[in-house]
Amino acid sequence: MGGNNLLLGVIADDLTGANDTGVQFAKKGLKTFVLLDASVPTPFTGEADVTVWNTDSRALPPDRAKEAAAFAAADIRRLNIPHVYKKIDSTLRGNIGAEIDGIIETLALPFAVVAPAFPQAGRTTRAGVHLLAGRPVA
Repeated sequence: MGGNNLLLGVIADDLTGANDTGVQFAKKGLKTFVLLDASVPTPFTGEADVTVWNTDSRALPPDRAKEAAAFAAADIRRLNIPHVYKKIDSTLRGNIGAEIDGIIETLALPFAVVAPAFPQAGRTTRAGVHLLAGRPVA
């Protein structure tokens, strides 16, 4: 694809997750940027197909994590990116609910779909319980 098509904004709570996600899009030929510091507005204005914000918020208190995700979402809104993906940890670590709340509120979204399962990596969900190699992550 490439060039002047900001299609997707990704919000990740740590650099590893941001890079892991970004590289998957890059492998498919999409021009992808990973921003190391989501606490400042991105200088990019349309050069990427996918831009990934690293909020570095996994270990923050929930209110600060929510603010970090909301700040990234505001940047996505400013850039008129039509789609947003909140990258979550596959074992559900971090401030998932607080961050999703911040994104939903900032972008005035009616709902979010949360799908943590990744069967190829042994992460499944059965009867509302998230499992890692068949054992509950909780």
